[in-house]
Amino acid sequence: MRALLLVSALVAAAVLVPSGRLGAQRESKGVRLADITWPQAADVLRPETVVLMPLGAGAQEHGPHLRLGNDAILAEYLTRRVADVADVVVAPALAYHFYPAFVEYPGSASLRLETARALTEDAVMGLSRFGPRRFYVLNTGVSTVSALEPAARALASQGVLLRYTDLAMRLERASAPVRQEEGGTHADEVETSMMLYIDDQTVDMRRAMKEFTPSAGPLQLTRRRGGAGTFSESGVWGDPTLATREKGRLIVEGLVAALLEDVESLRRAPLPSAAPTAGAAPSRAAVPWVAAGHRSCSPGDERTVREVGDALTLAWHNADALRLALLWSADGDMVHPDGMIERGRDTIRTNRVALFTRPEYRGSRHTVTVGNVRCVTPDTAVADGKWELRGVSDGSGNALPPFEGLLTLVMGRSGSGWTIEAYRYTMKPAAARMPMLLKRPGFTGGF
Repeated sequence: MRALLLVSALVAAAVLVPSGRLGAQRESKGVRLADITWPQAADVLRPETVVLMPLGAGAQEHGPHLRLGNDAILAEYLTRRVADVADVVVAPALAYHFYPAFVEYPGSASLRLETARALTEDAVMGLSRFGPRRFYVLNTGVSTVSALEPAARALASQGVLLRYTDLAMRLERASAPVRQEEGGTHADEVETSMMLYIDDQTVDMRRAMKEFTPSAGPLQLTRRRGGAGTFSESGVWGDPTLATREKGRLIVEGLVAALLEDVESLRRAPLPSAAPTAGAAPSRAAVPWVAAGHRSCSPGDERTVREVGDALTLAWHNADALRLALLWSADGDMVHPDGMIERGRDTIRTNRVALFTRPEYRGSRHTVTVGNVRCVTPDTAVADGKWELRGVSDGSGNALPPFEGLLTLVMGRSGSGWTIEAYRYTMKPAAARMPMLLKRPGFTGGF
C-alpha cells in the first residue's frame, strides 16, 4: 500500500511540473559543448552541423519587477527547449553584447557596437575552423541586431552562414492575439508574461508598474527628466501590470515553434560562397541556387513573406510605429506614387510616429494582403498584393472615401529573416490623394 501511494505521489508530481521545467528532465537531442570533451567535440563539429549560440544579456535592467539577468534566463530556457528536439550543437552563451538603451541604470552593461560585432565574428570563426558552416544566434535582444547584421555579412564572405532571431518580429506575431498594452517592448506586458510562464520565481508583480511614452527614434531610456531619450524612472517601457502566465504560455510556445523553424530553415539553406582570392574568376558552380536552377520559394518562405502583410496591418491598427518600421531592413525604402521616397527604417518609423498622432489618421485601418510570391534567389523574393486604407478624414474632420491600390514588395533575407528592401504601390483612382500632413523627414526627391 505504501509503495502504491509513493508511485501515485510521483505521478502527481510529474503532472504538476510546469512544461518549461519538465523539458530539463528529458534526454536532449542537442549536444552542449560545455558537457563534452574535445575528442567528442571533434566528432560532433562536422560541416553539416548547425551550431546554436545563445545571446542573452547577463546584466541588463528590466524594471523593478524583473532581474538584471532576465535575458540570460530567457536565452537559457529557449536554448534548452530547442536543443531538446533539434539536432544542434550548443555553443557557450554570449552574455555581453550591444545594449546601449539601458546604460544609465545601475548594473546594466553594454559593449561598443564594433566590439559586439567583432565578438560575434570571432566566436563563430573560432568554431567554424573545426568544420561547421551554419550558425544560429538565439538572440533575445533588439539592439543586438545592429551588430549581428554586419557580422553575418562579414562571415558570409568567409563561406559561413550566420542567421539570428529577429526577436521584435517574432514576438510581434506570437503576442498579437493576447497583447493589450498600448505600446512598449521592454520589461512590458509581453516580456513579463513570458517570465511568469518560464520561471515565476524571478518575477515580483507587486513592483510591476506601467511606464510608457511613445518614442520617435531608436529606443534610449533615461532616468533623468529632460535627458536625452525617453524618460522612464522605473526602466519599464510598456505595461507589465497586464501580464499573466497564460499569455506567457501562448507567447513562449509560439516563439519556440518559430525558433525551431528558423533552425531547420538554416539547416537546409545553401552556404554562401567565400569571397574569391585576388585574380580568381568566380565559379558558377559555387552558387548553389544557380547550379540547381532554384527559382521557387519553400513553403516556409512563402508563408513568412505573406505574413509580412498581416504584421503590417496589425502594426498600423495598433499605431505601433516601431513594430511597423522593423518590417523593413535597416536601409529599406518606400516609394510613393508621387515619386517621393522614404529611405531607411528610421525614417519610416519617424514618419509613422508623426502620422499616428494626427487626428486625420487616428483610428484609420491600413490592410495589406500579399498574394503571389516568387523567389528569384534563395535570399530575394518579389511579392505582389493589394492594400486598402480606411478611416482617414480631411483637415475639417470629414470622412474621406477609402483609398486602395496594388503593391509590390522586394523582400530580402538576412540573418534576422525576411524584411522589406523595397515597397512600391499604386493608388486607384490615379487622381486620388491622401492628405499629406507631414514634413516627411528624410524624404528625397522623385525619380
